Amino acid sequence: MGFNDVNQNVFGLVALIVSLVALLTTVIQVLQQYFSSAEGYRRCANSVMGLWAKGTHRKLVAREFRFEVIFETPVIFVAPPDNQKGPIPGRDIYYVDGTDKSYTNTKVLKPLQQDQADQQAVRQVHTADDERASWLTLLSTQQGAELDSRIWDRRQRGTAFKEPYYQIAVGLQSKTRSWDFIPDAITKPYATSAICHLVEMMAMLGLYWKVFDQILWNLRAEGNGFILTSTTVHGLGVMVVFAITGRSNFEANRVIPAEGVKELAFGTVPNIFEEGEYLKREKDAQSLELVFGEEKNVTATLESLGCTSETVMRFAKDHKHIFSGKLHTPTHSVSHRLTTTSILRNNWHARKSLPYPRQQLPHAPQPYDGLLAQDKRPKKPLFQEKLKELTIAEGFDKNPQCTVISHQWNEIDKLGCEDEATLTIEAREAIHNALDDRTTYLLSLKQIDVLGVLVAHLTKVVEILDDQKSPLNNIVLANKEDTLLSHYFDKIRPAVIGNLDSNKKPLTREEEQRNTVWISLIFRMLCWLLLHDFDKSDIKMVPSDLKGSRMPVYIG
Repeated sequence: MGFNDVNQNVFGLVALIVSLVALLTTVIQVLQQYFSSAEGYRRCANSVMGLWAKGTHRKLVAREFRFEVIFETPVIFVAPPDNQKGPIPGRDIYYVDGTDKSYTNTKVLKPLQQDQADQQAVRQVHTADDERASWLTLLSTQQGAELDSRIWDRRQRGTAFKEPYYQIAVGLQSKTRSWDFIPDAITKPYATSAICHLVEMMAMLGLYWKVFDQILWNLRAEGNGFILTSTTVHGLGVMVVFAITGRSNFEANRVIPAEGVKELAFGTVPNIFEEGEYLKREKDAQSLELVFGEEKNVTATLESLGCTSETVMRFAKDHKHIFSGKLHTPTHSVSHRLTTTSILRNNWHARKSLPYPRQQLPHAPQPYDGLLAQDKRPKKPLFQEKLKELTIAEGFDKNPQCTVISHQWNEIDKLGCEDEATLTIEAREAIHNALDDRTTYLLSLKQIDVLGVLVAHLTKVVEILDDQKSPLNNIVLANKEDTLLSHYFDKIRPAVIGNLDSNKKPLTREEEQRNTVWISLIFRMLCWLLLHDFDKSDIKMVPSDLKGSRMPVYIG
């Protein structure tokens, strides 16, 4: 082999190597360009979506010579935990209940696992977890809330009572999405919910609305160590971001997991006349909607109950002054007396908190200060004393309903109600049973008879409160409950039943029925207040027309 042959071989080999390198480079460039067409793939990584990133993959679109990024995010809603009809047909529904199975199904790491993942992420990138999608934080918070609250509830309940039934829970379904249809302004995968479900979830987590502007859709809710803010994304809609700002508590202050929460959060109070069997039986009865969210709602509700135009005008002309009357306001006179117990009854639960169904004035006294007085002496003794006086003076011992009420107070008193904040489960059940008995009695009457007593009570209360010098407007802090109940029994009751001198003039049959209805309503109010409480921070009301609204909201 000559020298030229050797050179030719060398040159050929070099040329081959160069060609292979060029080919490889070209192939890599083509593949790189091909794979880089999978826009959004890096934004669906584990650091952003957690375990939900396992559903992310590239899909080859051969006719367009590119990859499409497919990923999964949750659609979050609130429903009864036995509901199997979700917004996405054919997809499994998983509910948040704090169990290991629920953590797995909702693709959320347990607290210890999440802490380890956070520490690993910090060691790798030296940053906080602000890159994580906030809906993942929301799901994790909801799981933790259920876990903590159920442990506390179980500890309070002990072993003598069975596991309670939770009427509502946060549920989710996975939805497959394509990054092709994500607006340019979005940098993270988003979850989907509806405005009504968002409001309900915030109430369940202990957040209260500070801003709720429907015109600009500027939303902000705070409380219990969390904050929710919103922005409007062009081409998409309202997007909210959920964040942790401090320590949270999900024990005694957790909202009762009752279906009524879905109405109270929007200013609507469930009432006893919603019972289907009652409406079928009483042909003249009408279904009532008690809405108290805003001033116009209260006025409309008073009119629907049958209040006269004069009463409505008295309320409307100076409602701020009337509402200084605290618990004896129209809102509380109606809601605490007619609220249904079947929806809000929380068998074997130890919780009391509910969303407050009334937008409060920031400077106004708190609504439940009237009977939940500063002195811790329970409300029962004065009510019992007044009932005993009426029994002696008017022969109520022959009235079976008043006798039942008196016996029920005695039974409740034996179970211990000295401190409303620490009622035992046995005492709560006894109070619930008393409420149910009053509801059964009231539903045995015609609706017009019950509402007639309620309207007469409202009319008299508003008339008294219209006078700024009236006793109800000048109740001192000390012994306020004594003054209030004394005025109720001595002044308002005779006006309501139509007998202003009942101690000397015997009651007619109609007056006796009105008297029994009035006492039953007052009794229901006192029992209801023993079982429920509101948070003083809950002062901003969501418009009632958003109840049940499925307007989409996106969680970033």
